[in-house]
Amino acid sequence: MRHIDPLFRLELCNFYGLNRFLHTRDKKAKRRALALLPLYLLLVAVMAFYAGLLSYGLVLLGAGEAALPYLVAVSSLILFFFGILKAGSVLFSLHGYDILCALPLRQGRIVMSRFLRMYVEDLPIALVAVLPGLAVYGWAERPDPTYYLLGLLAILAVPLLPLAAAALLGAVVAAFSSRMRHKSLATTALTLLLVLGIFLGVSWLSGAGEEALDPAFLRELSAVVTALLGKLYPPALWLGSGEVLPCLIGVSLSLAAFGAVAALTAARFRAVCLRLSTTSARHDYRLSALKSQSRLRALVGREFRRYFASSVYVTNTVIGPLMGLLLASGIFLTGMERMEALFGLPLNVRSLLPFALALPFAMMPPTAVSVSMEGKQWWIAKSLPLSGRDVLTAKVLMTLTLDLPFYLTAQILLFLTLKPSAGELLWLLLVPASAVLFSSVFALAVNLRFPVLEWDSEVRIVKQSAASVLGGLGGTLLPLLGLVAGILAPVGWGSLTKGLFCLLAWGGAAFLYRKCLCTDLSRI
Repeated sequence: MRHIDPLFRLELCNFYGLNRFLHTRDKKAKRRALALLPLYLLLVAVMAFYAGLLSYGLVLLGAGEAALPYLVAVSSLILFFFGILKAGSVLFSLHGYDILCALPLRQGRIVMSRFLRMYVEDLPIALVAVLPGLAVYGWAERPDPTYYLLGLLAILAVPLLPLAAAALLGAVVAAFSSRMRHKSLATTALTLLLVLGIFLGVSWLSGAGEEALDPAFLRELSAVVTALLGKLYPPALWLGSGEVLPCLIGVSLSLAAFGAVAALTAARFRAVCLRLSTTSARHDYRLSALKSQSRLRALVGREFRRYFASSVYVTNTVIGPLMGLLLASGIFLTGMERMEALFGLPLNVRSLLPFALALPFAMMPPTAVSVSMEGKQWWIAKSLPLSGRDVLTAKVLMTLTLDLPFYLTAQILLFLTLKPSAGELLWLLLVPASAVLFSSVFALAVNLRFPVLEWDSEVRIVKQSAASVLGGLGGTLLPLLGLVAGILAPVGWGSLTKGLFCLLAWGGAAFLYRKCLCTDLSRI
């Protein structure tokens, strides 16, 4: 640790932008960060409230002892899912690699410092997700003091196993893609295949025991939750058992997996970094016919080239359209009757489907970080003889073009499954399209309001910036409100609700687009 400690502090020197906030002389940037602080606190409070509410509900249903294992499993799944999207980029980051490798340092120390950085970044999520549930269960059931100590130990161990699994998969993806010519595209494709496999695997495991959930079994809710967790994630049962021996076994297993993956990564760290930093070039290039394009088309092509050059950018922004396509594929494979039975509520799922499809498509559009991703090259776009309208419109058009194949495929699958009437088909087409348009323009407006052009890692922009949170998730509020309005609206008001939603989305997009065009890009 004497050698790892300075490397670890170097990795955390600008943890969530804190170092820049403390030492910057830009008063405007400080005021902007302070203005965002209440919003982050609100998000933390909402997450803690839902965790406590879930634990309280299980206590009321007589399954309080399953609350801690359930929260451990949920937080582990969240950390694992988002860890896959960033592990390879963080572990094998080439920022400062040439300086570190020139020093008399072992590769394992560099790797361990980066593992510890990811652990520190994941630990707050585990605390917010599990600690409120632990507190609610303790207040309701009054367990022994040992339970609290074991619960805190479990919280500290929660990020270890999902981080190790995500890092192992991220390292495997980076190792395979480093041998290929188009490394970024290979990394993106392999990561998306892993995410798709996770979606399908969780769905299969969740439905594998569906036949066993008869009414007699549902009375024993604690046994149901325990059986489900034992099938999906057994370490959650050990860490959340409240017993000394199982908890220690879970912690030991997590530490062993964490250390083993770090050792395996260190063994191939230099080789993978060297391959990732190399490029291949053709030496037989010959000038052929030149092509001319319109300014807007050339700018859209530039946006796509920048987009596909970053695997982190692609994997974090294509998840929404991919989830929308998976939703349509699930309905196509299982049928609408199975979907309605799955909810088990007196809802007209067919009428609410346009809003449900709009939710994933409105999630994390590329425009949420497209300006920040320009980084130090933003001066090029500002210095060219181009209007701000062309530059910003190209970013919106790139997002719409990216979503178009997923959107059309989902619509075809739903059309083949539902056989909708003319009115249903109209709203099924218009509502998701309106949500995509609004979220794209809304995310761009947020990124123009909170740009970050000085960054050392793309992960910092795509996953940790204010624009990625506000712009990436803020666009889903409108379809979410539409879904709630569709549930609460009286029977026969479905078309009116969808029509008002579309008008609101179009009006909001037009208003925000005009605000974006009024932005002075030279001041960013």
